[in-house]
Amino acid sequence: MRRLPEGARSQGWCPLRITNGILQREALRSLQQGQQGIADARERASTGVRVATPSDDPVATSGIMEASGSLRALEQYRRNLSTARTRMAMEDGVLEQMSNALIRARELGVSQATATADANTRQTTKAEIDGLIDFVRELGNTKLAGAYLFGGAYADSEPFATTTPDPLRPPSGQHQIEVGSGQVVPTNHDGQQIFVDTGVFAALERLSTGLGNNDVNEITASLGDLDNAFQAVQDVIGELGARMNALDIADANIETLDINLQRLRSDLQDADIQRAVTELVARQSTFQAALLANAEILNTSLTDFLR
Repeated sequence: MRRLPEGARSQGWCPLRITNGILQREALRSLQQGQQGIADARERASTGVRVATPSDDPVATSGIMEASGSLRALEQYRRNLSTARTRMAMEDGVLEQMSNALIRARELGVSQATATADANTRQTTKAEIDGLIDFVRELGNTKLAGAYLFGGAYADSEPFATTTPDPLRPPSGQHQIEVGSGQVVPTNHDGQQIFVDTGVFAALERLSTGLGNNDVNEITASLGDLDNAFQAVQDVIGELGARMNALDIADANIETLDINLQRLRSDLQDADIQRAVTELVARQSTFQAALLANAEILNTSLTDFLR
């Protein structure tokens, strides 16, 4: 045994004894760490996931969580786009039917603005025009998911109980959706814009009044109003088309962002399979070597020292 330096004991030095118990504990700890390393490497190789828990890579975990949050937001934007498309498709159908109603009303007006028409034919035609007015009014009361599509800020109540909206609850107020962070776009038009501002009701009612009064001049004047109303409706249709195009662009942007976020999250979270398999093999080889080395050390006895 090596002797301590002169005066070492007086300075508090003491010999260090490495017992078999210490060797066994250290060997067991080392082997357990090796087994855990193999288990982690096997999981990475089998699942393809490099960062399974925050402790695996705290910096990457932060990026993964941020990317996942952004992807969840994109799903909400997609649902918003779907809702907007439904609303716009319904409005488009209403506008088409209203355009057809205006075309029919003008045809009837032209037929009754001639000298061949009389009071009887005009009264009969008035009944059809009144039916068109009711039809257009019902279009204004179209419902979607329990709410009035053209009710504006008062979508819970019928916007057109008559052709003149309630001034205390006007069918106005823009419906908007969020399609991106801080990016909001309007969806369908409100009842004020479609049925009142276009002059549709006013033109139809003027024609009905002229027919009821057998007034050729009023009937003729109403034809110009119908033309203006029809053109105004076409302008709304054009604006609606532009809004639909804006949704298509927003949808394309969302898809591009989704791909980029998926790639970013994959780069941060997923493992390189080839590297993971190589690591697994290396850890297994190291563990086998450690087993052999520890077996040699722990099998050493007092007899081995006395040889």
